[in-house]
Amino acid sequence: MTVGNYKNPCSIGIDFGGTSVKIGALSEMLSDENKDPRILITSDYDSVQSLITAMVNVVNELRDEKKNIVTLGCGVPGLVDFELGHIHTLTNVPGWNDVPFREMLEERLKIPIFVDNDANCMAYAEFRYGAAKGCSNVVALTLGTGIGGGLIIGGKLYRGTGFAAGELGNHSIDYRGPENTYGLRGALECYMGNRQICELAKERFDGRQEPVGGWNPQIVTSLAIEGDPIAIEIWNQVAEWLASALASTAWLLNPDAFVIGGGIACAGDFLFDPLRKKINNQVSDVIAKDLKIVPAHFGKEAGIIGSAAQALDKYNQG
Repeated sequence: MTVGNYKNPCSIGIDFGGTSVKIGALSEMLSDENKDPRILITSDYDSVQSLITAMVNVVNELRDEKKNIVTLGCGVPGLVDFELGHIHTLTNVPGWNDVPFREMLEERLKIPIFVDNDANCMAYAEFRYGAAKGCSNVVALTLGTGIGGGLIIGGKLYRGTGFAAGELGNHSIDYRGPENTYGLRGALECYMGNRQICELAKERFDGRQEPVGGWNPQIVTSLAIEGDPIAIEIWNQVAEWLASALASTAWLLNPDAFVIGGGIACAGDFLFDPLRKKINNQVSDVIAKDLKIVPAHFGKEAGIIGSAAQALDKYNQG
């Protein structure tokens, strides 16, 4: 595949979500101005082909603006064959089963395309440009509706044999706990997704008037900031669950850093202070002394940055 030779080559990143597709150039997303990405609403398109055509049109608009675009990366929330660029399943987007995504885009765009899981893209963004810059071994987590994860080992993304590594939401913290969809008892995701935290708040704040729209992690954090002891205890409980999973992961991988993003990380120090203490109490001094446990640097732009950075690094490696 032939692309131009440029002194400062640039890449485009696509963050393929359940409700929208965000597209942006890496240089713009990393700039101080941090331009907003182009956004496509997935429900506006009635087929795989029509959405891909819309993506191609947006990418070509960016290429007209920035003549040094040489490659493109895409992060998707689902099962991906990284080597082939196939999307096996796409979370919350019907019709995207066994789609040869890379092949379809390369045929239209005539530049190298790289496709990966969105949690891996988040991990790579933090490793290259964010909270884990300068680290070699990183465990990155996104805490939201579910729990996603990506692993950097020896300075490289570790995907596993079937490209499914890093799914720490399926890490068991109680063999007697509730079963998840895979029949695994006590999976971390059974305790601390958004829904579970809302249920915990409803239980702990029993008798208190429920907020309009119901409980959510942001409201619990606001109450903690006001000094509400129940809200503070909720985040202590969440930290205890998370520490159980991360401490055993620390023993297994001895990473430089745990980087934690997603909506639940909005709790800030109410989550991170007890989390650091609980993890450090469960690992050896050798592991604890160099271990960073930090919030993610990037927010919603992480998917674009991580996918574009992967693509550009692979292009530069030849």
